[in-house]
Amino acid sequence: MLLVIETAFALSVALLDDDRIVAEEHREVGRGHAEALMPAVAAVVGNSRVTEIVVDIGPGSFTGLRIGIAAARALGLAWGVPVTGVGSLSLIAAAAFAADPSLAAVTAVADAGRGQVYWQSSDRDFAETGEAAAGALGTIALPPSTTCAGPGAALIPGAQCLDPAPPRAASLRHLPRSAWSLPPVPLYLRAPDAVAA
Repeated sequence: MLLVIETAFALSVALLDDDRIVAEEHREVGRGHAEALMPAVAAVVGNSRVTEIVVDIGPGSFTGLRIGIAAARALGLAWGVPVTGVGSLSLIAAAAFAADPSLAAVTAVADAGRGQVYWQSSDRDFAETGEAAAGALGTIALPPSTTCAGPGAALIPGAQCLDPAPPRAASLRHLPRSAWSLPPVPLYLRAPDAVAA
């Protein structure tokens, strides 16, 4: 049983048995990840025995990432199971490929705030996956008619915009294991909005 936690853009928790969704809770929350995450995990896991945990490492909300990764590591320690990471943009791409079998490549895009976006291009097999990047909208150079998906796709001029939904934990079932074998540490691509005085 694989527990997947996504808190970079939403509050999304799924329990997977291979490619089958055993249980899932997914909702978009602006704030309140800290209070809502553990009850969501408890509801999804129930009496099941989790054998592995995968957590979204970003890029995404700084606070959301810290909460999700800290919870995943704590649960992994308590349950004695391995914890690995998956990129939020890979989850977005996986959902796009699952929704459209004819899609050969997609660029996952998420709003990073302050006129910036996060983006990453992948092919269907995730054999050719570019580095996740962040930048101002005016500096992104994507080929014309690029197919984009994710909560920032509509911000890319001239792109064909697919599903604008945030990453979903259950989308992990569409990814090869190589895409979710990353270290469970945050992937920060830009400086935080809040700075110390």
